Amino acid sequence: MRHFSHWILLLWSLIFINHTQAQSHVGKYDWLLPDYVKLQYAGGIGFLSAGVGYTFAHQRIDATFFYGYVPKGVSIDDLHSVSLQLTAKLIRIRLSENYQLLPLNFGWFLHHTFGSEYWIKLPSHYPPEYYWWSPGRNAGVFVGAELKTKWLASKTPASGLAIYTRLGTRGLYLASKVGNSSIPITDIIELGFGIALYR
Repeated sequence: MRHFSHWILLLWSLIFINHTQAQSHVGKYDWLLPDYVKLQYAGGIGFLSAGVGYTFAHQRIDATFFYGYVPKGVSIDDLHSVSLQLTAKLIRIRLSENYQLLPLNFGWFLHHTFGSEYWIKLPSHYPPEYYWWSPGRNAGVFVGAELKTKWLASKTPASGLAIYTRLGTRGLYLASKVGNSSIPITDIIELGFGIALYR
């Protein structure tokens, strides 16, 4: 957990690094800074995950890069992973001046887990085509919701804090479910919760 906390500190600091300088050079290098940082619990990308990302198309599309960590004890060994996610946010409901609800976000992710047991290319000790899938890399889809607020906006350089949830699954899980209807739907669903700090 100590190494993960260093990553969290680094990623969460990115949004504030040289904030004063960025303000004095508006428009020149400001676009390099991420639009938000995230901290997520569960959701299929780690026991805890930290991410940075950018928004596009008038804040309707998000692209997020996550680093995920599963500590030994929760898993057989420490696991490290990275994940790239694209999220569409097409519905936005303004609840008040300080709150916005995004009730139906949906997206796609590509996930890679590091480690000798999480190979991408089939190891030579297996017969050809023994496995049709790779445990080290997979993709999936998710749906979720987000509540954006202006919390912390008056005390930090951030414009606000958001809380979100997501419900997802992987292509491998869906294929397994189609091939075996006895698998409970709860076994292929990954639920996650997180917070996002917006620039």
